[in-house]
Amino acid sequence: MIMAGYEFMSEPKFGLANAMPFRNVYFTGIIRDKQGRKMSKTLGNSPDPLDLIARFGADALRFGTMRSAPLGQDVLFDEKDVELGRNFCNKLWNACRFRQMQGGGGGATSQIQGEIRPQLLTTDDKWILLKLDAAIHEITEALNTYNFSTAAQALYRFFWNEYCDWYVEASKAILSTRSSRGDEAPSEKLETQNPQSDMDEARRENTLAVIDFVLSHTLRLFHPFLPFITEELWHGMGYAEDMPDDQGGKTIMYARWPKRLDEDFKGHYGLDDCLPRHGQRQV
Repeated sequence: MIMAGYEFMSEPKFGLANAMPFRNVYFTGIIRDKQGRKMSKTLGNSPDPLDLIARFGADALRFGTMRSAPLGQDVLFDEKDVELGRNFCNKLWNACRFRQMQGGGGGATSQIQGEIRPQLLTTDDKWILLKLDAAIHEITEALNTYNFSTAAQALYRFFWNEYCDWYVEASKAILSTRSSRGDEAPSEKLETQNPQSDMDEARRENTLAVIDFVLSHTLRLFHPFLPFITEELWHGMGYAEDMPDDQGGKTIMYARWPKRLDEDFKGHYGLDDCLPRHGQRQV
């Protein structure tokens, strides 16, 4: 391929003088069975990928295999890894559905990616934003060094342990304070308005804005590993709305890769105040 690239890609019609097809070559390990033997039709130890896709899904097979493939080593295939990938896809889908269930209007969700108000951020909000920043850094570094299993494990740890198990559970207390005024008649709303209800609703909307911010970034981080489900959720959650086609409006493939939160962002939202307690929620 390299010689053919030098031979043909330099032709005038391509406009690429001395074009090199690629600069980096990644050698994957051999996928073996649990006993360390090579896959073979004779041994009957080679699973049918199409059968696995039919049972678990293409994304599950992709994520489960990459997560169990350490850099520079062979992979001992275990169907449990694919099942883990399936469970993880379900977790992602359910987390997005939980966000959708928090309110209607304005498409799939209420106030898609609304503005985050710094004065209403809780310690939990700041904590998950810092964890997102750390995850973006770790995953980007792992991908830049072709360490795909490390990137997949970092995604798994951030989304399942830190976002779902910690932040979503903590946010339920605020999300459950939805004002009941939405079900009342207009005349009743005027009689029941009070500052505390307004503040509770403002905190709730701010928490939803943080959730949208984290999910929209997380879906982009997941896309190289879970291309099909992230494409579906990207549009289903409404994150593609009002975005240019070349920045995710048409497909998540064109969405910009998440960048780390800069110092101005951290200062504006007061994340520096949370830095000493950044890692205290680890168990």
